Amino acid sequence: MPESKLYREKLYARYASAQVPDWLGEPSKSARINRNGHAHRLLRWLPVARNASILDLGCGSGELLTVLRSLGFNNLTGVDVGPEQVAIARTRGHSVVQADIVEYLRASDQSFDMIFAFDVIEHFTKDEVLDLLDFIWRRLKPGGKLIVQTPNAMSPWGYYLRYNDLTHELIFGPSCLASTLRLCGFKDMQFREVTPYVHGIASAVRWILWKLVKVGLITLNCIESGEFYSGAYTRNMLVCALKDQAAR
Repeated sequence: MPESKLYREKLYARYASAQVPDWLGEPSKSARINRNGHAHRLLRWLPVARNASILDLGCGSGELLTVLRSLGFNNLTGVDVGPEQVAIARTRGHSVVQADIVEYLRASDQSFDMIFAFDVIEHFTKDEVLDLLDFIWRRLKPGGKLIVQTPNAMSPWGYYLRYNDLTHELIFGPSCLASTLRLCGFKDMQFREVTPYVHGIASAVRWILWKLVKVGLITLNCIESGEFYSGAYTRNMLVCALKDQAAR
């Protein structure tokens, strides 16, 4: 990160034990369900070739890397600045580099088919986000994809996630995130909600109730603004963005 921020350094040094203590134990049943949910939501975005080169920025304890490995992908690299989460990810058998992700991208000469940034961009200031996305664009192969998960300002609960971590700097709505990605050279943005993952009766009921709540939110927005918006309303959102095949 170009600007030193002492609170970042202090928290990232003990991020797992201070912010996400669940990472320190064995994966719970809910963690395994969350992994299955990730796999389901990423359908049709992932590469066909299982040897595609994939980079996970801010990989944390390696949850997403575990998901990708379970799907058969075998050319995976994670990067995280925090020593605790890097150690956890390595004990789970993942190839992880401990480094500031911007500095890693700046120094790397490797190109990737896909780059993930799950729960990452909200940790950066506006100028830093543009630098980060510029470096990601450079490290992607032509036709490569970036997949981002981040808190959603359109959600009634988005600001809960915005302020539940001391190192969060920003929150995006879908239109702001799309324009920011376009500014950095990406195209063909596709957004998805992080909806309840159906794995039984209770979760199916949650999914149905969420659909009803979403209809209410769409209606409320339409009444207040006079505009119809049926996009992402969940507290987290996913976006897949493409680097043009013609880009060099």
